[in-house]
Amino acid sequence: MEHTLAFAAPAAQIHALFVSEDYWRSLAGFYRRLDPGTELTEFRAAGGGADVALRQVLPRADLPQIARKVIPVDMVITRRQHFAAYDAEKHWATGTFEATMPRAPGRLRGDYELSDTGTGCSFRVRSSCKVSIPLIGGTLEDLVLTNMRIMFNAERDFTAGRLSARG
Repeated sequence: MEHTLAFAAPAAQIHALFVSEDYWRSLAGFYRRLDPGTELTEFRAAGGGADVALRQVLPRADLPQIARKVIPVDMVITRRQHFAAYDAEKHWATGTFEATMPRAPGRLRGDYELSDTGTGCSFRVRSSCKVSIPLIGGTLEDLVLTNMRIMFNAERDFTAGRLSARG
């Protein structure tokens, strides 16, 4: 899946948020209103980039019925992200992510590209998902990728709100 988000701010400004611990603590707080088990488990900034890990717990009762058939407990998701340093000459930055779910038979990973546009910047996300369950794996993969798109849209709105609050 490829999904592009637009921001009405330059890439350098969005990147500065993405490599800020305060941003990730605030995002964890945003998610905590929906899921009290959400926590920022790692933040490490170095060389203009950052490594981030966010842990979320999805109650089994909130999972779609098809997922509940193969996931016997609450789903614990750890999303690890790496944001490389911003390249001021090229006006862009890259990054990677992966999500692990200890009791789920699958993997999710992808990469990011943040770059300037004429009206702000774009954040392109390329994701791949593989669920190793015969017959229903493809259905679960589609479900995961659809939810990833929803999550990234919510995070775009959260980020835009942070930018507006800063004035």
